[in-house]
Amino acid sequence: MLPERIRLLDVDVNGSRSGRLAHASTYTFDYHRDDPAQLSLSLLMPASILHFDGGGALFPVMDMNLPEGYLFQQIREFFPKQPITPMHLLALMGNNGIGRLGYRLPDAPIPQAVAVVNKADLLTSANGPALFQDLMHAYLSTGAGISGIQPKIMVPDRITVPVPVPTLIVKMAAERYPGLSANEFMCLSAAKAAGIQVAPFDLSEDGSLLVIERFDIAPDGSRLGFEDAASLMGQRVRDTLSDRKYHGSYERIVSALKLINLPDAELALFFEQVAFMVMVRNGDGHLKNYGVLYSNNDDLRLAPMFDVVSTSIYKYQRYDGGPELEDHTMALKLFAGSKGSKVYPSPAELLDFGRRVCGVSDPKAVVQRIAQGMTQTLDKSRSDHRISAHLRERVSSAWEQGLMLAKEIARGAH
Repeated sequence: MLPERIRLLDVDVNGSRSGRLAHASTYTFDYHRDDPAQLSLSLLMPASILHFDGGGALFPVMDMNLPEGYLFQQIREFFPKQPITPMHLLALMGNNGIGRLGYRLPDAPIPQAVAVVNKADLLTSANGPALFQDLMHAYLSTGAGISGIQPKIMVPDRITVPVPVPTLIVKMAAERYPGLSANEFMCLSAAKAAGIQVAPFDLSEDGSLLVIERFDIAPDGSRLGFEDAASLMGQRVRDTLSDRKYHGSYERIVSALKLINLPDAELALFFEQVAFMVMVRNGDGHLKNYGVLYSNNDDLRLAPMFDVVSTSIYKYQRYDGGPELEDHTMALKLFAGSKGSKVYPSPAELLDFGRRVCGVSDPKAVVQRIAQGMTQTLDKSRSDHRISAHLRERVSSAWEQGLMLAKEIARGAH
């Protein structure tokens, strides 16, 4: 159990103490020393500035990883008498958020390594839902730093240094969205086949668990900095502000990426991710589903694509008890301004976004490469017993719209 009130937390960057987060009437953060070699907390909170005042809300780079959805509800159930403020959530998260930040009560020791799991055991499980519940009970306190609505937990399959952290993300299909793990497996497989960077992934034998390696851990075990688009825009998107992650446009994300001097080649990779989102009909590509990685402020790169599924095959409700709706729009507008729309773009609009906004010289070639990856994946899925015929048919139907878009681009003079 944690203290009833938490006013102070030490904040680590890659295992080394960086400064102290305080919460009274406002949130403040102070670097603990003036050291030119000290790693920055965030791209928007450089170590060259020693004091930051966040007002009444948590700093975006910290808000970014707070657990939400299924995992947040599990925390509430596991700690029924524990106050659950943002400070408590950070303390529970410890060093386990995506990125290189860690949190602990003042003067608390660095946590010890926990027992590792065997990745092969996860993938050969014949009862993924039962195994997932076991993992949730065993690793909730070491894997709380993962956001998103889908049931997921982080577990370790190896010991990392200097700070032990979970190394795998395990996702389970939500009851409300059957086949979601296999759906994401198909999308990631298509992206990989198209040459789009994704973290290593695999699907369990029974098709219920998707196991993904974290993309923010370097080969030497050190942590990379990670910030999503919401954090880069200074947005806090939890609780009553959760709708904010669906406000804005992909063009605005590009503007934010340019402000942090992301290289032009990486902007071209962002177009790949957006074009793929359009073609597989992923209507949940919001501000938290794109981000950047860095070890220093001069080696920025786009994070691999993550959290991508064909959402158009599912129905959803805007509120409990409301009518079931079909998802036929994007999470964000393609273009900024009054002319922007969440309607999936025409061939001309998608190519214009690639050329004019992202600086891609040949966006047609990108679209054709993605179409080839999608077609290859659909062909391979027919012999994959982990993917049901029903799910394959529904995904194939959703992807047909993207494949038609690619055919129009191949035929036209856009």
